[in-house]
Amino acid sequence: MNYRKGTQKDLTEIYELVKISIEETYPQYYLQEIIDMFLVLHSKENIQKDIVEGNLYVLENERGILIATGTVNGNHINRVYVHPQFQRKGYGTKIMHELEKEVGKRYARVEIDASLPACRLYERLGYQTKCHETWECGNGVIQIYEVMWKMLGMENLRLRPFKAMDAKHIVIWCKDEYTFRQWSADRWESFPLTPEVMIKKYTEENGDCVEKDNFYPLTLTDGDMPVGHMILRYTKQDKNTIRFGFVIVNPEYRGMGYGQRMLQLAKSYAIHILGAKKITLGVFANNPAAHMCYQAVGFVDLPSDEDVYYEVMGEKWRCIEMEI
Repeated sequence: MNYRKGTQKDLTEIYELVKISIEETYPQYYLQEIIDMFLVLHSKENIQKDIVEGNLYVLENERGILIATGTVNGNHINRVYVHPQFQRKGYGTKIMHELEKEVGKRYARVEIDASLPACRLYERLGYQTKCHETWECGNGVIQIYEVMWKMLGMENLRLRPFKAMDAKHIVIWCKDEYTFRQWSADRWESFPLTPEVMIKKYTEENGDCVEKDNFYPLTLTDGDMPVGHMILRYTKQDKNTIRFGFVIVNPEYRGMGYGQRMLQLAKSYAIHILGAKKITLGVFANNPAAHMCYQAVGFVDLPSDEDVYYEVMGEKWRCIEMEI
């Protein structure tokens, strides 16, 4: 069995493999309008484009016959097909494992658009449904399909300095003002936040910090995708205490360990690079998911003689101070 990148010499054979797989398998599941759209989507021209870009892979047997193919675009796997003559023999699982390795070189999470015939395979491989999308296929026919995801590991997550281009991603992660204020309290003047306002505060106003060497906005990336964000700043002139703030993860990635990993990386940076002896943060009591995330990486609630409240959206929100 040989797994390799597809080449121009393979183009016709790959196209025929995909075409016969669609034509023989999909009539059991789809209307003809949907089948026709799949054939257009996986045209010879589109397959050639992926070959040229180096994104298409094939699985061939000992006689050099192509039995399966798949394409990787960023953290997305698509066009996974096994020739009908070789289906139900484990080749779909084999090529998926290889394609996941390709994604895993740069990303911690893989996604795939799942056709009905392949859903069971992806579920067996550990994929979960992220959402459902629609596809207009002609004659009023609309296909509903699943977008599925799977975690591959956290080793490819990176915490790097904030870049201006990150702002357009971060500002849309709070979908409503309540969530926005849970994240930032009154530190931003108005909702919704715009990239321009964020960039100005971070790059021109030093995060409202007086000392220049005092403010460190960071972005968590999965490959080249921003998936998390937070800031670090010193709170005392002796520069022994670092405070975490603006901790947020893209809502599509919450509950998967990204927040904990970001905090672990930030903790290491604060201690080993910035020389922190103590790390603090505050979290609102009405945000239990964030509170538990902080506890999971070692933060503990600080005892206080009296509760601290903030006036937020016409309400009083209790703030819990935490420390490592």
